[in-house]
Amino acid sequence: MPDSHWRNILHHHDEPDEAMQRIDAQVAPLGELPDAVRHIRALISRFDSLTHYRAFDNLDLIARAIGEGTYPGRPAVDVLTRAWEMDDQRRDRAKAYVQTLQAWSEGKSAEEAQQVADDSELCAELYATLGLIEEHKAWLAASLAHTLKAFAYEAQDLLDEADAADFVRGVYRAALDRDPSHDDLQNRLAELANGKSRDHLTCEVFDSAESRQRQQWRVLEKLNAAENEGC
Repeated sequence: MPDSHWRNILHHHDEPDEAMQRIDAQVAPLGELPDAVRHIRALISRFDSLTHYRAFDNLDLIARAIGEGTYPGRPAVDVLTRAWEMDDQRRDRAKAYVQTLQAWSEGKSAEEAQQVADDSELCAELYATLGLIEEHKAWLAASLAHTLKAFAYEAQDLLDEADAADFVRGVYRAALDRDPSHDDLQNRLAELANGKSRDHLTCEVFDSAESRQRQQWRVLEKLNAAENEGC
């Protein structure tokens, strides 16, 4: 069963997010976990930064632990320090880890994984390290992938991963406080399918007359609220 210290978050007293809770639920039917598996999962939860100079050495250490099913004798992850800046090259490499770990944990072949991973060489190396898929190992790999996302992925990356229809609905709700009509949704999906970028679509909706008018009303609401507070 999941332990309270199995986190994927940056603050010790927070609860794991919904996605990690779903991942941890995968092991509930498996019963008691081997000690090594529990220790590796706890080690994943303590992964603290991708900006440390040995961050990728530590990722490889955890990947080997997952593949071999043994807890490493020198968990260098413990020495990582937090920092909040990351160059594009480091971020892209971390994303390739996430893409490969997700594909492997879902049972995809190495060839399928290389189609979605940005670094085919790293993908091949990780598949060799992780070896044959097993339930415990798949859970650990999914846990590590989701944890890395908290450090490597920006909002735009997550938006790019979203289902196209869900993305359009999200843009309309954020900009217009409503869902798109059926026709609007179909037209927007067709635009995306024909090559319009998600960023361009977002800008269009937020810059629409309806959105601008809604923003103006919100400004008036804030002004009125401020005046009432001053009375």
